[in-house]
Amino acid sequence: MFMSIELMLNAVNMSLITFSHYLQDMRGQILAFFVIAVAAAEAAIGLAIIIALFRNKSTAHVDEIHEMQG
Repeated sequence: MFMSIELMLNAVNMSLITFSHYLQDMRGQILAFFVIAVAAAEAAIGLAIIIALFRNKSTAHVDEIHEMQG
């Protein structure tokens, strides 16, 4: 799940940088740096959640975890 989010964020970054270069405007590249920072924070938080679940339930499989269902 986390890998698919990272791929989507990277696709957005490529689009931002491409259009920024095409339009000769730096705003797209600056926004891409912010997206990279958000992706790094998301990866760190996701890793912390996975480690906490593994410590409590001894599994990292999403299908076996029922506490997060609403």
